[in-house]
Amino acid sequence: MAAVGNGHAIFADLHTHTCYSHDCATTPSELIAACYDAGIEAVAITDHNTIEGALEVANLAPQHLHVVIGEEIKTLDGEIIGLYLKEEIPPGLTAEETIQLIKAQGGLVYVPHPFDPLHLTPAYELLARNASQIDIIEVYNPRITFAAFNEKARLLARKYDIPAGAGSDCHVVQGVGTALLSLKRFSTPDELLASLKDAEIVRSRKSPIYLHSLKLLKNGRGMVGTRQ
Repeated sequence: MAAVGNGHAIFADLHTHTCYSHDCATTPSELIAACYDAGIEAVAITDHNTIEGALEVANLAPQHLHVVIGEEIKTLDGEIIGLYLKEEIPPGLTAEETIQLIKAQGGLVYVPHPFDPLHLTPAYELLARNASQIDIIEVYNPRITFAAFNEKARLLARKYDIPAGAGSDCHVVQGVGTALLSLKRFSTPDELLASLKDAEIVRSRKSPIYLHSLKLLKNGRGMVGTRQ
């Protein structure tokens, strides 16, 4: 595993969305500005079933912001995120097929919001069976209404010795930075995994109900799908 470039700690958000997701209105430039305001220096763009938003953010981002090309993929078994992707992965495959496609391009397999019944999530048995192929488990997501689901995710990560991750899962610009990781600076998949060993999760005080309400309000006004 490659060594981390230096010991400087940064804030990172490993789960964000832009207007390239069908249920989000945040433009790439708005997300970049929000990252600056929150002091974020590394962000994974994980739009639903596309990497187009991630590529646009990477193209627009200032040099100090490390952008991870990601995708939240809807598999037949639930949603799985691929990080550090080079090519888009199609939805509708099995979880195992999706995991293999992520691995084939040198990406990291990130399991978002496990156990949350409001999301499409792979079953515990499937996650346990593929634990050796999972690189990161999201143990804190501020949009999950019941903290017990985050705790179950933390226990799963600990049981199988899988690095713990966190992300805002922001679908409105106000959600950017509501879950952060404080960790050593990274620029590659191996450096990210090494940095996660000593990472600390920074939690937001914003209510998940408040964030869900903002998302529903924006959706109701027909703002979703706008791009710049």
